[in-house]
Amino acid sequence: MSAGNRFSREIEFREGAPIQLLQYVEDNSKDGFGKISINPAALNILRTIREPLAIISVVGSYRRGKSWFANVLHGRHDGFDLGAKVEGCTRGIYMWSPPFTLEGKQLDGKIIQKRVIVLDSEGIDDPNQDQNWATKLFILCLALSSTFIYNINGIVGRDDIGKLYLMTDLSKFIQEPEEGDFLPRLVILLRDFTLENPESFKGYFLEKLNKVSPEAAKGIKKFFYDFDVYGLPHPGCKRKMLQHMEDADTEELEEEFVDEVENAVKSIYSQLPLKYIGSSTMKGSAFVKFLNDIVERMNKSETSSLLSIPSEYESIIQFVAQEAIKEAVGIYQKQMNHTLNEKVKLPILWDEFTEIHNNCISEANKIFFEKIIGSPTQIENFVEVLSETISKSKEEFTKKNSDELTTYNENIANDNWERYVKIGLNQETLFESNDEFQKALKAFESAYEKSMMKSPEAAKVIASYMQNQYSDAIDYMTQLGRMNAELAKAMKAKEEAETLQLEALAREEEFRREIEAQKHEREESERNFKMKMEELQANIDQQNKSHEEMKERLIKERDIAEEKYNQKLEQLHNEMLEQQKLNEENKEKLLAQQQAKFEQIQREAEETNPSH
Repeated sequence: MSAGNRFSREIEFREGAPIQLLQYVEDNSKDGFGKISINPAALNILRTIREPLAIISVVGSYRRGKSWFANVLHGRHDGFDLGAKVEGCTRGIYMWSPPFTLEGKQLDGKIIQKRVIVLDSEGIDDPNQDQNWATKLFILCLALSSTFIYNINGIVGRDDIGKLYLMTDLSKFIQEPEEGDFLPRLVILLRDFTLENPESFKGYFLEKLNKVSPEAAKGIKKFFYDFDVYGLPHPGCKRKMLQHMEDADTEELEEEFVDEVENAVKSIYSQLPLKYIGSSTMKGSAFVKFLNDIVERMNKSETSSLLSIPSEYESIIQFVAQEAIKEAVGIYQKQMNHTLNEKVKLPILWDEFTEIHNNCISEANKIFFEKIIGSPTQIENFVEVLSETISKSKEEFTKKNSDELTTYNENIANDNWERYVKIGLNQETLFESNDEFQKALKAFESAYEKSMMKSPEAAKVIASYMQNQYSDAIDYMTQLGRMNAELAKAMKAKEEAETLQLEALAREEEFRREIEAQKHEREESERNFKMKMEELQANIDQQNKSHEEMKERLIKERDIAEEKYNQKLEQLHNEMLEQQKLNEENKEKLLAQQQAKFEQIQREAEETNPSH
């Protein structure tokens, strides 16, 4: 059994321990103000999270059982520090490590895995607390959270609602985005509630809050689409145990208290929203960027200056895109290197190369679309950048295989040229006639055809032989009198025609391969894009704010992006057809020209040697 004081019941016990996420250090100099610093070790934990985040902040008045409730969220009495005061000038927020996974059901019935981060902030409304920091702390927790638990005294009074006064006009502190849920789901815990339970704790809370601060009550209803209020009675234990609740035994607490705590925790988890950036979910690296940016902003001013959430979101989207592209390209390069250098031996045929490339780019796309966030238009633009970057990387691998294919086929050609042709060009073993020379060339071509690795590179190698080695051999045979000048001229014309035809076929094959690769990549990217749009649609359905407006915008942008995909695919198809048409026309024109030239050479030869 794992160490830890279990709460038991139906609240799952979570392993781990608290780690400081950030701290506030006061500056006692005359003109200075305190600074917030972030713990790098905590950020390293957060960066690794790939699941969508649900972030719970537990905030509340000083010494009201806030940290104990944060522990109970983990199915335990102990964990976050309950008793010791924060000494000196160090203040901060702690998080539970590791953040745990929770299964959740979307409105469309899909089951997703959420990663839950629970943040326990220092108590606010402490008389000794820096009030500017207290305000920053409250705003910081609001900005970071997807669920904001505010823990206060059950008898709602002016001294107990503390920073809820900030709710009167949050626009003084936060510039909200135009669409999507930004503010967290609000949960109010009324602690030590000793009165008879009202018909509705929510109604009771708003009624009492309205008497203390009508502006705060109005602000909460304005800024929070929905919120819950839970009344928790007194634990019923002795004062000594209250001072050491980390050592409490659940069975020693009042049954009604335990039942209400369990009910509150289960309800919070059953309605636990994710943290969104527009229609995208926030994950580890995005959250780290968001936290760093907000803290940097807050450190620039003594008071809590206005946080522009739209600007922060745009910064995060661009940051995540760069990370996603970098990681996807890294995966592609790593897998291509591993496969081409360890699993197979170069050179390989282009069909096999294409299959390897397609598998590697599929893995890269999987990583990319898993991480990428933003609107459909933004995502489509990021896809273009990824495609261009991977194309540049692919060129290196393509060139390497092409060079290896060229070298391999050159070796094959050289061996067979030595064996069938060059041997007959030596004085000791010279070809006796042109017919013998022609047979040797045919034998060379046949042997090369059987041993070569069929590819544009192979075609270029034999074309090079026809242009160079054939020409030199014909000239040598002519010099030795084994071939007359007219026949040599005719042979050169024929080889020149075949050379050009082979080069044209090689270019056509290379172009066809490139077009097919681009088409495959666009089609796969389109499939991934459509899946991403379905994910964004589901995210919108889960949110409350601007639901219909967000949906209409998503559909409009998705249609524009899909139209761009279709145009790209049609353009690629038309380019391929046009190139094929040009190649056919060039080949027909070339063959006609060479045939006419060959016939002319034959006529000239007949006129010069009528006896033949």
